[in-house]
Amino acid sequence: MGGGYDGRLRPGKVGRMRPLTVRWQRRNQAWNRRQRWKRERQIVSALVRHGLGLTLVQTGMGWLLPFQRGLLSHPRRDEPYSGPEHLRMAFEDLGPTFIKLAQILSTRGDLIGAEYASELARLQSGVPPVPFPDMALVLDAELPVPRDEVFATFDTDPIGSGSIGQVYRATLHSGEAVVVKIQKPETRATVEMDLAILHRWIRRRTSRDSADTFYDVEGFFEEFAFTLRNELDYTNEGDNADRIRGIHRDDAAVFIPTIYWDYSTSRVLVMDEVRGTDFADVALDTRLTPDDRHRLAMVALHTAFTQIFREGFFHADPHPGNFIVTEDLRIGLIDFGMVGTLTERQREHFLDFAYSMASGDTEGILDALWALGVTEPEAHRSGVARDLDHLFYRVGDRSFEDLAAGDMVGELMRIAHRHQLQFPASLALLFKVLAMLESAAVLVDPDFLFFQALEPELAAFLKERTSPTTVLRRVGRDALDMVRLFEGLPHRVDRLLQRLETGDLELATRERGRELEAKGLHRAVNRLALAIAVTLFLVAAGVYVLAVEVAETGSSRLAYLRVLLAAGGVFLAVLGARIWWTRNR
Repeated sequence: MGGGYDGRLRPGKVGRMRPLTVRWQRRNQAWNRRQRWKRERQIVSALVRHGLGLTLVQTGMGWLLPFQRGLLSHPRRDEPYSGPEHLRMAFEDLGPTFIKLAQILSTRGDLIGAEYASELARLQSGVPPVPFPDMALVLDAELPVPRDEVFATFDTDPIGSGSIGQVYRATLHSGEAVVVKIQKPETRATVEMDLAILHRWIRRRTSRDSADTFYDVEGFFEEFAFTLRNELDYTNEGDNADRIRGIHRDDAAVFIPTIYWDYSTSRVLVMDEVRGTDFADVALDTRLTPDDRHRLAMVALHTAFTQIFREGFFHADPHPGNFIVTEDLRIGLIDFGMVGTLTERQREHFLDFAYSMASGDTEGILDALWALGVTEPEAHRSGVARDLDHLFYRVGDRSFEDLAAGDMVGELMRIAHRHQLQFPASLALLFKVLAMLESAAVLVDPDFLFFQALEPELAAFLKERTSPTTVLRRVGRDALDMVRLFEGLPHRVDRLLQRLETGDLELATRERGRELEAKGLHRAVNRLALAIAVTLFLVAAGVYVLAVEVAETGSSRLAYLRVLLAAGGVFLAVLGARIWWTRNR
């Protein structure tokens, strides 16, 4: 036994292994840095390419450079591009992270304005499909057994391709027709890299400008990152489907697909196929009578309202492609990656808001919005009330039943943006859901009136709210809150008195008028500086064009002018990006 191996690593061997491990780690870190720098260059390139057009549009000089003619790889068309369109194209070019960011921002008209929100909502996540052999690597790595043991048939042509995954039809050996959602290779790594880059940029900005802005940009980013990471994990989508199926378990008019958990993972989701016609194409369905169409629209609306008002857990992406009219004329729901949640108190306050909105009660709307958690660091309640009164005055004697919910949501977002109101994320998402619901319902029933359909739904939920059981539960909850308040009150009073005695109590005040004047002056200076920079750049570009005509090919002076013009373009892009980031402050 004396010459045998005792199972321990020799010191010399450890000494040889450690440098190899350190070198491997350094090489891995260097590779990650190179990949991050490459991705940063891609992001900056897209932002500069589209941001130049955005800057010119914002300064009123978009006519000087007709990007619609194909400049800088913009799609060719006859009409000039607007600022929101430039932003949408930039996000579209940058892939899944920015497409999802655009989808989230499209719900935040209170932050970016209704025009930008409306344009970002048009962004399509459909992209050219990844070849199946690459997708098969993900599928085979995730399945617990070989693919042939799970699926009797598998159609390798995708029926849908998004920014994150692709969907395929298949059949299980037990005979069920299913769809298989597979996450694209490297999607998670790309998203994590993008999130790291964005987080670093946002931290740099907030560290410099934290005193100058009331929007919680970093908080918004953290919420977006949390939502996106949840969407990357397909088990969350499966859980959402199970929960929504439980909500409608007794509703024969609604079909929610079953998740096959034995074959589903964080990157592969196997579920029932919902066969039928989606709302986007249902106008071509000749088997539907007008009564069928009205009933289907009402079922879609009731389904959403049940999720929102009764359960506080709702499908947050009800665009027409996610509503399917099945062969037996039921409503099928698909794509549960994005959901919204509301607490019981939020549901009650939103019910108050919806009722006040339908009745034109300005004070009731304001009370409900503030109870829902709307913040207004720069706005006066009286100014918001005045704009709401103007809105109802423009409506005049028309019945709310004749108005479009999307138009009312758009007007509300314009008022919020004008007064720099900041909605809670759940509330902003809910407003967007209502507008999408209306657009989907109108596709299946062109005569559908949203507020007319809303009235009986609100009446039913208000009746539930005033039922003895609900009132007793609310009284019990409020009583418990009062007990907790009085339990902690002596301690809070004692701490307050101690701070008064020691002189530690401070009062923070702001001079609102001067702050707004300073911000207005800051914006004016930014616009003036940008206008001067754009003018000088265009003059330089004209000089360069003339120099190209008269100078000899290969002239050193021409090369020098080219370098100066490129440097000027970079400076202009940086200045424009800076002003774009601070335009809403």
